[in-house]
Amino acid sequence: MTLIFKKRSFCTIAAVFLFVAIVTSMPLAQSQEFRFEKDIAAYEKKSQETPPPENCTMFVGSSTWRLWGDQLEKDFAEFKAVNRGFGGSTIPEQLHVMHRIIFPHKPARIAFFCGGNDVAGGARAETTYNNFKIFLGRLWVDNPKTEVYFVSITSAPVREKFHDETLKLNQLAKELADKTTGLYYVDTFSTLVGEDGRAKEEYFLKDRLHLNRDGQERWIPVIKKALQDAEKSRKDVSLETLYKERVQLGLFEDTPENREKMTK
Repeated sequence: MTLIFKKRSFCTIAAVFLFVAIVTSMPLAQSQEFRFEKDIAAYEKKSQETPPPENCTMFVGSSTWRLWGDQLEKDFAEFKAVNRGFGGSTIPEQLHVMHRIIFPHKPARIAFFCGGNDVAGGARAETTYNNFKIFLGRLWVDNPKTEVYFVSITSAPVREKFHDETLKLNQLAKELADKTTGLYYVDTFSTLVGEDGRAKEEYFLKDRLHLNRDGQERWIPVIKKALQDAEKSRKDVSLETLYKERVQLGLFEDTPENREKMTK
């Protein structure tokens, strides 16, 4: 009897400790703040005070856009540019907040520059590409007419060892753009490299990662041309046609909910 009682007592105590551990760990897990929460909250506040204009071009991505700052919106003023870069962010982090900084404003265009931090962090090009497809799927179910311009990932001098993986990611994005309505590939990569295909130091800040003003000015006409060319060649495509194409490309599943949301 004593042995049975001891076993039962042990089990009871163990169960209590387990319960306490679970309960006390929940607030900790819930309180872990997104590492760029302050930036996102600031963008939300800014959007409330000065809502992005209709038919805007939203620059979505990582620190290349962030460090460009307000000057970016001046450089692309004719396209109603709105800078929403944050980071060093990754594509999963874009997925985490897109419902907060993109969806409410229904931008006409998105200039997307993100993925370099993913590759530099150890992600394979294929993994990063698949995350980009998830981004497209979520965006287009909510905002099917928004155009996306994939600005090619930079092979910065400090990230030379990721050169081949960067080229692979850019190629995957280009191939997808070639067969996807509303997706465009913008080749900024070639504007920063020499004859050997390697990035030239003169276009980067001292960190050898981010663009200096000379580098930005190499990009501006290329991005503008991509936006202008799309404007000239744009065709009116029905939501039903877009839905079928995107399902076929595996950007999202063919479900009654997705069909109703996208084609309504």
